[in-house]
Amino acid sequence: MEYYHDHKFIVVIPSKTVNWNGNHKIANTNKNTIIVPEEIEKLLAYFRQGNFKHYVIFRLFVETGMRKGELIKAKLSNVNFEYRYIKIDAGKTGLKYYEFTKEFSEKLRLWVKTREQLKVKYDNLFLTKAFKPYSTRSFNLILNIACKKIGIEKTITTHTFRRSINTHRKKLKKCPNEVCKRLLGHKTIDVNEASYTIYDFEDLVSLYDQYNPYDNLTL
Repeated sequence: MEYYHDHKFIVVIPSKTVNWNGNHKIANTNKNTIIVPEEIEKLLAYFRQGNFKHYVIFRLFVETGMRKGELIKAKLSNVNFEYRYIKIDAGKTGLKYYEFTKEFSEKLRLWVKTREQLKVKYDNLFLTKAFKPYSTRSFNLILNIACKKIGIEKTITTHTFRRSINTHRKKLKKCPNEVCKRLLGHKTIDVNEASYTIYDFEDLVSLYDQYNPYDNLTL
């Protein structure tokens, strides 16, 4: 603190909040990280061989790019096999539909049948071993263990799948930006469920198949 008599003002230097030694920390972030197709194959193969529920969960992340909070809240009744989508009505941006591949439909249908046999009070699509909804931290912990097991050194989170499918759609399939937003559930127009028609669902699933960047992978 210094006091200047001529100008009558005080300059206060906040010693506890300013780093004077020059050792500035760089934020540790993975916002620019994507998972490449070869790593996706490797990761899903790991889950497929070890835990069917985890395989279904992470294949949904891979194919849809949905947020972890959305997947946690997804209900059994939200799955539609005719038009291959999971409806999300309690997410960050309201109502949206996430499509999945025809090939994955068979495995997801098998999981739904298994899940329906559980007589529990929760109707979530996925539950923990204790038959309760997952926490928001659970999936990233599972991912961290899996990545270490198979030798993926980069930091992969559930949001990485969302960023990756958007990136690969643009780079590998030349997907227009507005279509990318639509397939990721971004709210580009003001819609509600009543405004959707059969044509809308047919159009969505057609666009999904056309711009699927993982169509040549073994998932």
